[in-house]
Amino acid sequence: MGRRLLRDWLCRPLRSIERIEARQNAVATFIEDRTLAAQLAEILAGVQDVARISGRLAVNRATPRDLVALACSLSRAAHVAASLENAPALSTHRERITSLQERIEPVAAAIRAACVDTPPAHLREGGLIRDGHDAELDEARLLQKDAGSWLSQYQKQLSEKHSLPGLKVGYNRVFGYFIELPAAQARTAPAELVRKQTLKNAERFTTPELREYEGKVTTAEARGLERERELFAHLCSLAAGIVSAVSAYADAVAEVDVLLALAEKAVQRAWVRPLLVAQPVLSIHGGRHPVLDETLGGNFVPNDADLGSPVPAAAVSYSNFRRNSPALALITGPNMAGKSTFIRQTALLALLAHTGSYIPADRATIGIIDRIFTRIGADDALHAGQSTFMVEMIETANILNHATPQSLIILDEVGRGTSTLDGLSLAWAIVEYLAGEAKKRDSETAKQGKAEDNSDSDPRVAVSLTRSALSPRTLFATHYHELTDLEARFPGRIQNLHVAVREWPSGDDHAEIVFLHRILPGRTDQSYGLHVARLAGIPAPVVARGREVLASLAVHHAGSVKPDTSAVPAPSRADEHGQLGLFTEYLPHPVIDALKEVKLDNLSPIQAFDALRRLKELTNRPGD
Repeated sequence: MGRRLLRDWLCRPLRSIERIEARQNAVATFIEDRTLAAQLAEILAGVQDVARISGRLAVNRATPRDLVALACSLSRAAHVAASLENAPALSTHRERITSLQERIEPVAAAIRAACVDTPPAHLREGGLIRDGHDAELDEARLLQKDAGSWLSQYQKQLSEKHSLPGLKVGYNRVFGYFIELPAAQARTAPAELVRKQTLKNAERFTTPELREYEGKVTTAEARGLERERELFAHLCSLAAGIVSAVSAYADAVAEVDVLLALAEKAVQRAWVRPLLVAQPVLSIHGGRHPVLDETLGGNFVPNDADLGSPVPAAAVSYSNFRRNSPALALITGPNMAGKSTFIRQTALLALLAHTGSYIPADRATIGIIDRIFTRIGADDALHAGQSTFMVEMIETANILNHATPQSLIILDEVGRGTSTLDGLSLAWAIVEYLAGEAKKRDSETAKQGKAEDNSDSDPRVAVSLTRSALSPRTLFATHYHELTDLEARFPGRIQNLHVAVREWPSGDDHAEIVFLHRILPGRTDQSYGLHVARLAGIPAPVVARGREVLASLAVHHAGSVKPDTSAVPAPSRADEHGQLGLFTEYLPHPVIDALKEVKLDNLSPIQAFDALRRLKELTNRPGD
């Protein structure tokens, strides 16, 4: 029950600070009182899945083991309530369980009194009801077990009564029970003996009493099984009558079980209690991935994350990060360095915090999140005619259309499923939109439309202004290093982060790279894809040729992009090798300069023709 409830809590986290803190207080109780935790764990170990059992009872499909397990589980209600008596944070759970005891305990006692402690899996051979519980069932069982002693006693009684020392009472599978007399004594057999069979040297008889007993014995097993079924059905009906109470008991116990499990994990892995606030902030110091921290142990490298508005006074300022951190972080760095791990880790910690759990970190302050949006991986939907890139765009569209300032967005490599320019352009525009630039423009456009229309009110303006007030907290992992220039273009709204890497020896084409798995402020200008390819076993000639191509097709050079407040990339000259930037540069040309000087409004048709001829001549210059 607890496992299912934990899954439900993770799938449906809370958004109420009061309810989250109530769960945190309960977890804290178990962390602080280890004696209570151990005692309660022992009690709950004897509670079976009563929720599933009650469901089978409701449809009349319960087994003998289900019935006994239900009784044993319900009988522990008093123990659970008593153990929670001195735990104020769990008073609600104790009251819920105590209020159910009056209904569930009598049924549990009745079942335990009637059924054996180790019931059979089914009733085909009986064995569920205790001896001494039902007289009719006891008689049937006695007939099965003690038929030999009854026959011996009956034989002695007939022999003495009729002075027949040779009389014997026996059983045959063909003829059943019989009374046998030697041939000499058979001639003087009493009238109450009815002849049944003649043998060579003996005669066999029966009596009404023996026939009656034979009928009882031969039907004793069937009557016993039938009686057990009747008793079992009666007990099941008793249990089915309190299904609602059993379900409520199951819910209460499952919650206690989950809270206890969260406390055990917090103690074992040194998890801490996050501070939940109303401000749109996400500040985590020394955060660890809850799964990798378990599998890698001390080898996992913790990292900090800081997104959103200023951290409340109750939280401690974190090293390496500003208190007024932008809400959107662009993360660059090599493949395999830990970008995806970091962004998923941040989302998982936020999710755990909203379930009321402690989290694997040194300390954390997390603002309430309404939704967590993710765009991760490379999946297709070929059955629906959707390519990998189409699926990526559909998911991204869903995020952009439904995210709010209270959302947390995780984007991993958006735009990589198409051409480089298309992907870079899309990623650039998406970052601008999430940073609030597109929303700001929408608001200004709506204002202008309102003024032109002389309208008293326009709901679109209000919506745009509201959405542009704050950007959602966003982690955007990318290999498009051109995007890192947006930090300067949108100060206070975008920050650059990178994964630390060390080369040894530094600058060598054959240098070994060491992933430090540390997320630090700033940007990087390399993805080290060729290094990763070499580590993966790509043939050396391919890697060497890749380095040559990379040198001629570099799409970004340090200092080539000048910070500008405009969203349009600023022009600049090519580098010393004559290589143009792919997205942000072009070469000056005399034709362009001459074209800028043309005054189109003052040209006659013949002058326009002469200007076009001069431009044509400029393009035919040697070297152009």
